[in-house]
Amino acid sequence: MLNVPDVSGEQKYGRKHRRERKSWHDSGKHTPSLGCNVCPDRQTCGGLSVERTFYNCLDNCCGQPEKCDAVCRNNPCEFVQRVREVSGFGFDNVPRAARLLCAPLPQVVPVLFHGSSRAVPFAPAAVCLPLYSVVARNRGAQRYRDATSVAQAFRFQVGTPVMLTGTAIDRPLERWWSLGPLRLDESRRLRDLGVELVTTPNFSLFTDRPRWDDMHSMKRIAITHEEFLRVGLSAALHVNARTEWDWERWTNYILQRSEVTHVAFEFTTGAGRVGRIDWHAEQLAKLAKGVGRPLHLVVRKISGNVLSGLVSAFAQTTVLDTTSFIKTVRRQRALEAGRGRLQWEASPTDLDAPVDELLTHNWSAVSRSFDTVFGKPTVLHAGE
Repeated sequence: MLNVPDVSGEQKYGRKHRRERKSWHDSGKHTPSLGCNVCPDRQTCGGLSVERTFYNCLDNCCGQPEKCDAVCRNNPCEFVQRVREVSGFGFDNVPRAARLLCAPLPQVVPVLFHGSSRAVPFAPAAVCLPLYSVVARNRGAQRYRDATSVAQAFRFQVGTPVMLTGTAIDRPLERWWSLGPLRLDESRRLRDLGVELVTTPNFSLFTDRPRWDDMHSMKRIAITHEEFLRVGLSAALHVNARTEWDWERWTNYILQRSEVTHVAFEFTTGAGRVGRIDWHAEQLAKLAKGVGRPLHLVVRKISGNVLSGLVSAFAQTTVLDTTSFIKTVRRQRALEAGRGRLQWEASPTDLDAPVDELLTHNWSAVSRSFDTVFGKPTVLHAGE
């Protein structure tokens, strides 16, 4: 797998990371927060057990409701509106949807962020595009008229199966949610473009905000997943979680809903921190076991040792690879260092020269680096 230097969390992230670690929930290490016992939302939240001195999640209130966008009881007017827009924090009132069939997905799929600096259509077995790059910024507008126009814009071979990833920073996530009822129309357009699968937006969970903000984000994830399924678009449920109880809630939700066939997760930001990766991987594996039926995991930003355990826990696993594209844009070439490890060397190009050969090379190298994890060669191109 990719060669990552052995750097401790303290060295890599510094003071900010140390503060964040103190807010990580772990009921096996820390005592429950006293103030959680009298919270009216304890049954849904489950409470917090963190290292730092902490009475309840209102300790994270900024005290400036006029400037804050968090879902917080100390901003009552905004709080009521945010609760109403998701019909409460419980999952029980999310509508049921039909179970959809999804075409088989490759074990590794490259993420393409744009089609610039390439002249020849890229031809992997499947491609993944950012959801928010396919959807028009203007409400109700249509960005691409058909699957061919999408392929031409991102420079991949027409007919290649397309996935969409809903993982992004907060601004595009909120832009999707702000569409309101128009989300269904946009979802139908994605379905009509021939999208095979979309991962739901990964609405953020923060360690420095009141827990109502987390519960609001989790409910939005469940709602958007149902909306995709409702219009006939296969979707992976992005299981963002902060606590063991959050993971229990997702497990019970999936257990009761056979329409959930794919789940998604990304090991970036908080979940990708040194010292936290293994905890989230363990919770994912527990979820797969607790559901007790075959699930397909779609995952981003993951190392080989963590991936190995998840491959054995889930019926199928698909890795969304961003490295091939990003390293190519930065004009870096992959060198295989043995045992699935890669090194990277500078590979400058002439001004305005296409990078098709470099992308193909990097994609092949990165894909092969996963062979030892999956136990068989990765499907690189259509027809293999």
